[in-house]
Amino acid sequence: MSKIAHTFQDKARTGDVVISEAISFDSLLLSKTVLNGLKNSGFDRPSPIQLKAIPLGRCGLDLIVQAKSGTGKTCVFSVVALETVLTDTASTQILVLAPTREIAVQIWEVMTGLGSAMKGLECHTFIGGMPLHEDRMKLKKCHIAVGTPGRIKQLIEGGVLLTDSIRLFILDEADKLLEESFQEQINWIYSMLPDNKQMLALSATYPEYLADHLTAYMRNPTFLRLNISDPALLGIRQFYALVPYHPIAHAVFEEKTKALVHLLSSVSFQQCLIFSNLQTRAQTLADVLNSKGWPTACIAGCLDQRDRNHAMAKLKTYKCRILISTDLTSRGIDADKVNLVVNLDVPKDHETYLHRIGRAGRFGSFGIAVTLVSDGQEQLSLDSIQKRCNTQVHPLPV
Repeated sequence: MSKIAHTFQDKARTGDVVISEAISFDSLLLSKTVLNGLKNSGFDRPSPIQLKAIPLGRCGLDLIVQAKSGTGKTCVFSVVALETVLTDTASTQILVLAPTREIAVQIWEVMTGLGSAMKGLECHTFIGGMPLHEDRMKLKKCHIAVGTPGRIKQLIEGGVLLTDSIRLFILDEADKLLEESFQEQINWIYSMLPDNKQMLALSATYPEYLADHLTAYMRNPTFLRLNISDPALLGIRQFYALVPYHPIAHAVFEEKTKALVHLLSSVSFQQCLIFSNLQTRAQTLADVLNSKGWPTACIAGCLDQRDRNHAMAKLKTYKCRILISTDLTSRGIDADKVNLVVNLDVPKDHETYLHRIGRAGRFGSFGIAVTLVSDGQEQLSLDSIQKRCNTQVHPLPV
């Protein structure tokens, strides 16, 4: 079985994911099957957020969990879900929502890995862009449904996904799911669920509106917030590289492409994620890098879902060294070999910046994040992000 956890022994880890006490998952009083699943998946010792949140989640409390990107939140709600589920019935008991199709698929990978020792467990993904008839087949027996809001709403409306047995409702990347674009769907799905259910909401960044929103859904939620004043991962060194400003956007893009090619040629890295604010630029850049001999894949919302799945699979199986993406993968994507993140454009807000750079320091490993900045407005935007993140971004050394 493939390992989904990060192996502590393979490289140095930072203090924000490693606990100093010699505590194993055994001390969390988990069932034998879940402990076996953790072991099979390579999970050795709990991270600080796992140590705090799993016991509270297992007590049936509604939880709002905030911890940095890459510190093991998916494992938290997966363990709580697997300890809650009853496999001797065909009904759907746990519903997990994610803001993107890629995150939904990744949650499913973690859940099925951790549930590998559970006899008869049925966990399935339900995402847009895939055939509806396949979803109908999966829902004949499905204990844990993981999906995106649009497809889940469609399946409930169509009477295919029955909600009367759901006892645990999980929002992953909760801050994103509670933005305006998803709000109506989430409210509708919530209204279709039983009153008597447990709810978990997890996020790396925590805008203040989130608390008001979530407390409206939950019963006396318990807040678990780690690293509030220091949200950036400790193991990521942050830099910026300046390029000249030009009033024509394409001219700036060409300058940034030159700077990027120079960077990739002079820095040693295993795998690299490049973020672009625009879909069209992502594809153009992928063509440029492929022509220069860098095995590069591209992932953007305008692509067919099978192409998106294929691009993610290429990254995770090391068939490509570089993945260029829009903010589709700035959250939740866990690829262990990514140790360089490049922002082709300054992100639109500090939360997006933290999520993007968090791809390079998964589970306390060390990485580099470089933001390509044109003189003027972009520089001011990066300064503002530094202040909001309470972090320092240094000029890239020659």
